[in-house]
Amino acid sequence: MKKLTILIATVLFFSNTHAQEITGAWMGTLKAGAVKLRIVIRISKTDKGYAALFDSPDQKAFGLMVNKTELIKDSLLCEIQLIKGGYRASWDGKDALTGTFSQGPGSFPLDMKRLKDDEIPKAAEGKVRPQTPKEPFGYIAEEVEYDNAEKTVHYGATLTKPSNQTSFPTVIIISGSGTQDRDGTMFGHKTYAVLADLLTKQGVAVLRVDDRGAGKSNLGNGDPTKLTSVDFAGDVNNSINYLLNRTDIDKNKIGLVGHSEGGMIAPMVASKNKAVAFLVLLAGPGIAGQDIWNFQMGRNIIKPNLSDADKALATTIINKLNEPFAASTDITTITNQMKANYADWKKNVTDSKENEILYANPEESFLKVAKQFQNGLYWLNYFLNYQPAENLQKIKIPVLALNGSYDIQITSTENLAGIDAALKKAGNKHYQVKELASLNHLFQTSKFKAQSYEAIDETFSPDAASMVANWILNEGIKK
Repeated sequence: MKKLTILIATVLFFSNTHAQEITGAWMGTLKAGAVKLRIVIRISKTDKGYAALFDSPDQKAFGLMVNKTELIKDSLLCEIQLIKGGYRASWDGKDALTGTFSQGPGSFPLDMKRLKDDEIPKAAEGKVRPQTPKEPFGYIAEEVEYDNAEKTVHYGATLTKPSNQTSFPTVIIISGSGTQDRDGTMFGHKTYAVLADLLTKQGVAVLRVDDRGAGKSNLGNGDPTKLTSVDFAGDVNNSINYLLNRTDIDKNKIGLVGHSEGGMIAPMVASKNKAVAFLVLLAGPGIAGQDIWNFQMGRNIIKPNLSDADKALATTIINKLNEPFAASTDITTITNQMKANYADWKKNVTDSKENEILYANPEESFLKVAKQFQNGLYWLNYFLNYQPAENLQKIKIPVLALNGSYDIQITSTENLAGIDAALKKAGNKHYQVKELASLNHLFQTSKFKAQSYEAIDETFSPDAASMVANWILNEGIKK
């Protein structure tokens, strides 16, 4: 989800202390059980301060956005909301960092050393995923830039159009969690570039846009820590206005393709903007944000194969520790309530029972999560309180909702059922809801549920893309 697994647009607050010296590439080896992974953080100077990128070379993941980079005296903080974690370290003022890497509730020691330019791991030469688009594309690809009406937000995007056609449907891809570029570059894949390529080759024009703070899109003038899905819905409306002002776009055939959190934002936009002709929801949420968040966090810390009673006990504390995020946007209030909720739970739970059902101490784990998310608390609060049904029940236009059976982030059964129930209540006569076998959250064909994204060469299932294109051409624009 856009600011779930990946959270809000990049925040670049950086103190000037040691600013020149801290820039450069740093690497350490993360050891988690039998797993050893090199971790690289590359810090650079920008006209607004400092920014950082995160690499996991052994997972073939390069250039992931660090949402917050902060140096206070000798303390470095890097927040990476895509992985619900980050890096905290003490700097010796020279070439060594001593710290802790966290992901979700888990944390691991990680010391880093400064790298010379020729020591920085790079993506393998010539390693291009088979589906990554290559010229000649066989269609028109145009780099475009535009602003919102107030000229406060600037967007960079790519518009791909079928060749030799004068009338065609056009979709805007709305990205999932994390600050992403227009191509959806992650884990060695370019998810949205591949989806756009597959759709355009079948007669559907596609506008894919850099998220705020990525590529050529700026953050806007407001406080980026207070951005929520409402702001991102506004970005989509600005993209719709851009298309409406073009003479080569059929104004009656504009639709939205929302992935993950984008599948939440698409109905938000369509419920109010009459220019939207149809929706495609890819792994979009159909149940409350709080329920999705509880599931995702519980998956990381609750041990498997528990009895029903023990699973209920473990689930209770996970949910109780998550509740403060939905009740407040103040970090102190949230952490104090977490401590109180944990203390109340512990009155009837022994240490041995806690260790039996959970991988880590939940209070310590969630206090770390709160710190990692403290600059995304407005987004998280909005997401947790969001009820997808409220907007879906207003949607009368055609909707296609797809999810993979191997999705472990937005599980297909519960979320598709929620979408189906809401659209049925809306009296919508033009929708389809379908689970696709063996596809994961990124719509890759997987061998098993836990297979990592980077281990799969396929970027986006061609069959799933064909299903989307055929539905748009035959159902989406023909109510």
